[in-house]
Amino acid sequence: MIKELKNPLTDNYKYLKNIILTKKIAWYYHNKTNLSKDQDIDFFSHALLSRPQHENNGIQVPAVSSPNSIYFEKCYFILKEILDFNNINFDVVYRMNLNLTLHNTLKESLPHTDLNLPHKVLIIYLNKFKNGKTIVLDKNNKKFYSNPKEDGVIVFDGKLLHYHETPELHEKRFVMVANFQ
Repeated sequence: MIKELKNPLTDNYKYLKNIILTKKIAWYYHNKTNLSKDQDIDFFSHALLSRPQHENNGIQVPAVSSPNSIYFEKCYFILKEILDFNNINFDVVYRMNLNLTLHNTLKESLPHTDLNLPHKVLIIYLNKFKNGKTIVLDKNNKKFYSNPKEDGVIVFDGKLLHYHETPELHEKRFVMVANFQ
């Protein structure tokens, strides 16, 4: 269900991780992880590659993603290094995002999918934190938990609902998320 991948910990990865974990990157506030009207955790994000848009001014258009950050190419290259190192081929990257979650009284986000099209979800845990597991639900709502550790990488089928725990008080949960096929 959740597959752990090996992170080659290249110099490119270490350099970019240092940028992400310092004050050199802009973070944007969101009051929920999905479009649900239900109460959800808030978080900060930095969009690297925007979600594919299916509509432009009310007109249906082909799904198109677009780079949204000066760090996109560096992050894409790191994603490619990790997937190549694990012998995983891909045809397209639909979305890439950096997420920063702080402690929250709700303790976990709402179950959601990232996209409404076939894809895989890859998550890189960029720092160390106690809580902050990713939980994936199978078709029978059985829960599968990640074992987040700094520099750990997981991948799972994007059609499955997933969510995550919030970190402990005074901790931060930094992750890079990529949706690809």
